Amino acid sequence: MVILYILLVAYILAINFYAFLLVKSLRDKEEQTKIEKQAAPLSETATQAKPPERNLGKLCVTGLLGGAITIYTCMFIFKYKRTDLLLMVLMPLLGVLNVYLWVLLFRSGFSFFVIR
Repeated sequence: MVILYILLVAYILAINFYAFLLVKSLRDKEEQTKIEKQAAPLSETATQAKPPERNLGKLCVTGLLGGAITIYTCMFIFKYKRTDLLLMVLMPLLGVLNVYLWVLLFRSGFSFFVIR
């Protein structure tokens, strides 16, 4: 039974570390594209105009898997997509759901998964 607690804690730490790295890399990529757009001449930017890359899918899946609190915190630390209403509403809701499920698993002693 102790091994399940250890595995759950390791999973929680791993998914939150991944969420931190994901937000940091997306913010760095966004800053790099801003720098490239400013450095390019005006005529080249008109021909190479791409729609902004939105990685909401990665962020939402990572938040659903358990990294919502870290994503929400990192959005403020790194000043990343704080104007995106979907992320600003969805991440706290997913964070509450994540904490509820973790507490439920710890209190139940994983009795949902034990076959008798």
